Amino acid sequence: MRTVTVAPPPTAWELLSQVPHRAYFSAGVGAFVLLALWWSVALPFASLTAQPPVLVHGLMMPLGIFPPFMLGFVFTAGPRWLGTQAPRGHLPLAIGQLSGLFLMLLGFMLGGYWPLLGLAVLFVVWWWATWLWFDCIARAPQGDHRHAHCILLAMLAGNLALLAVMAWVLSNDGAFWLLARNLILWGWIVPIFLVVAHRMIPFFTQSVLPERKVWRPVPLLQGWLAGCAALAVALTAGHAQIAALVALALAIATACTALQWAGKRLRGACGGNRLLAMLHLSFAWLPLAFLLLALEQAGLAVGTAATHAIGMGFCSTMMVGFVTRVSLGHSGRPLQAGNLHWLLYLGLHATAALRVVAALSGAAPWLLHATAALWLLLIVIWATRMLPYYWQPRVDGQPG
Repeated sequence: MRTVTVAPPPTAWELLSQVPHRAYFSAGVGAFVLLALWWSVALPFASLTAQPPVLVHGLMMPLGIFPPFMLGFVFTAGPRWLGTQAPRGHLPLAIGQLSGLFLMLLGFMLGGYWPLLGLAVLFVVWWWATWLWFDCIARAPQGDHRHAHCILLAMLAGNLALLAVMAWVLSNDGAFWLLARNLILWGWIVPIFLVVAHRMIPFFTQSVLPERKVWRPVPLLQGWLAGCAALAVALTAGHAQIAALVALALAIATACTALQWAGKRLRGACGGNRLLAMLHLSFAWLPLAFLLLALEQAGLAVGTAATHAIGMGFCSTMMVGFVTRVSLGHSGRPLQAGNLHWLLYLGLHATAALRVVAALSGAAPWLLHATAALWLLLIVIWATRMLPYYWQPRVDGQPG
């Protein structure tokens, strides 16, 4: 009788090593929880960091939360766009991203030049990731690589942003902090989110409504990215009037895009497809965020409403929407957001709206603490739900 040898299932470590999104999303979820916890503690205890916590918060939240998720999506979907194989060796980068974030937070608590250790780790990680993405594009066959090139430019801006953060730590010069913040937000994070949204939201919409044409004109994306670049320059140089006009133009452009992408039938379609609804609802934050930024630069007292509308309203909820979709699909599960996923997602919208209202009204500190605590609770529940997907084999038995 012939003996059949059954290969043992891959270990969690092997799964993390083999598939890019597993490694990066695991690191991203860990970073999300770490930073939510840190801010919930740093907000009531201002002495937690040697530098002002608000300044540390303004850099660390976008710098720590979004990059690993962006890498997970880019190295999962990007090679398919390019028609090439995904590069290997992502687990060290994911570990480096999370380790650099931890060392940087510890460094800010110690003060002095200690944050440079974590920043140096992140700098190496991002140059390495940028090179891998450049190599992906170089190996790709001929085709439309414009979205890939836009992501590459944003990744290069991210490396410059890390250098600006280092310069701020070394000099304690607020000009470098402002440069770093604008490069992180308008040169790196928001442009990559816009590129991915431009590429994927029309595609996912058509998968639900096949009769809908994919509408994503390249000049539209180029205008968005040019506007982000103009904002980075104008905000850094202190040209408030120019920044206000650019932000107003972006508010109009993104509002028109949201209406075009939604169409008349989308409301009914999204009622049966929550994953698609997530992407459209998150994109709807952009016109409001740009309008708030325009009002801020025009001299109206809106506090940090624009920044939180971008970071918490648009980027965080869009990230959760995309990550949930990718995680379900690549774990072999049906592409359906259950009640818990949906409630957590809506809870993040409510928390973002509460934070924006608090900024507009100059609310009491207790409301800010409550918002941070609620955000932490939602992220911890979401993390508990997501992490097992990355450490376990696909439920359908397929590779990946």
